[in-house]
Amino acid sequence: MPKTKLLVRNWLFALVHIVGFVLLWYVVRDLDWAAFFDLLTCTPVWKYLAGIGILLIVYISKSLRWHLLNRTFGIDTTWRMALIFYLSAGFMSVITPGRLGELSKIFFLKRKYKIDLPSATSSVFLDRIWDVLVLSFAAGTSVAVLLANPGMNVFIFIGIIFLVSLSVILVPSLFFIPLLYVIRRFTGVHSKVQNVFILWKEGRFKNFVASFSISVIAFLLLASIPVLFSYGTPYPILFKTGVGAISVTNILSFLPVTIAGFGTRELVFTEVWKLGGHPKEIALTISTAYFMITYLGSLFLGGLVYLFNLKSLYRPSELRKMTGLTLES
Repeated sequence: MPKTKLLVRNWLFALVHIVGFVLLWYVVRDLDWAAFFDLLTCTPVWKYLAGIGILLIVYISKSLRWHLLNRTFGIDTTWRMALIFYLSAGFMSVITPGRLGELSKIFFLKRKYKIDLPSATSSVFLDRIWDVLVLSFAAGTSVAVLLANPGMNVFIFIGIIFLVSLSVILVPSLFFIPLLYVIRRFTGVHSKVQNVFILWKEGRFKNFVASFSISVIAFLLLASIPVLFSYGTPYPILFKTGVGAISVTNILSFLPVTIAGFGTRELVFTEVWKLGGHPKEIALTISTAYFMITYLGSLFLGGLVYLFNLKSLYRPSELRKMTGLTLES
């Protein structure tokens, strides 16, 4: 990539992500830092260990869902290898810009199982869509429950995300038919995509109940982490508050205006906690604890798995080159 284009893209990347840090400044500008650090340092270690345990169960659950989806596309993964890929992808998401963990799963599949790009991409894409489906439903429900008079635009936005996600899962022709038309001149790629389309269409109901159930369980486990950290404080929260905070936070994470969720996560937590009359300091304490569990936990768990299982299979430098993040590409 030419140096000028790379420089322009890096500047655009930085400018867009400044929005997240502006939001973070807005949240912490009047924070009682002494109270915040007191709350954070008084949090018992067992809660962090329990949070790591919950995160591991989430990874195990989601890797099972992905393993089942892989079988639909004729990819003969094992549950163990799917878990290794999933944990390693979480590690990649932490150490690479742009959260490239999902892309790393595509490359892991290609190199380990010699899978063609359309099949590997479709498997990873459909797996991610399941998370979007459950998140959008949970976010819409949370907004209706937590807010006395939510704006209709909010429901429209979340409803569109939900319907699009459900359509992609159950009506793949809406996505594949236009794509097949666009690539009709590329015979080899067209044939592979056509095969993926047939497998997707034939297997869309095969693991629907299992995938939906696993997605819901995994999300509810993540939503329990804020509830766990509020337990034993003067400001315990209801489970619906945890569901609202996590669902809306993850929906906003699709917007490319933040690095590692900084800004949007803190804003959502403080606004949701405010609905219950809880101070900003407790909201940010739990938000920070959630960040430490999900991001640093992924760094630790995924890093260990990657180093012992996949380091020789795929290196971070290769991932950066393939995604156009280095001058050498």
